[in-house]
Amino acid sequence: MVFNSGKNVLLDFYAPWCGHCQKLAPILEEVAISFEKDPDVLIVKLDATANDVPNDSFEVLGFPTIYFRSASGNLSQYYGGRTKEDILQFIQENRDKPAESTSTESQAIKSESVKEASVKDEL
Repeated sequence: MVFNSGKNVLLDFYAPWCGHCQKLAPILEEVAISFEKDPDVLIVKLDATANDVPNDSFEVLGFPTIYFRSASGNLSQYYGGRTKEDILQFIQENRDKPAESTSTESQAIKSESVKEASVKDEL
């Protein structure tokens, strides 16, 4: 999901018994809510005690360990503050912005499809 999504992904490796992780969980929920209408950003939590961690990509020595992978594949570990504002700022500074021409192009294609469908309905 992290490597193949083509999205900007904040990945939290946590342990259920970890007090710091339990304190961070509601903050990450707020961050996720902030991005729920943004299809280019994912907030992912992974229980590192119950899942395999790809050691070739992530170094998880303690909990929580947070990484960010931009849509273009830049991977960085997050060492910032544990507030909603700090995490939001980090994501905004490190994310890949969606290309404007692509979204405008998509809208033009959708618009053209709607026009074609309208014409076909009249026939």
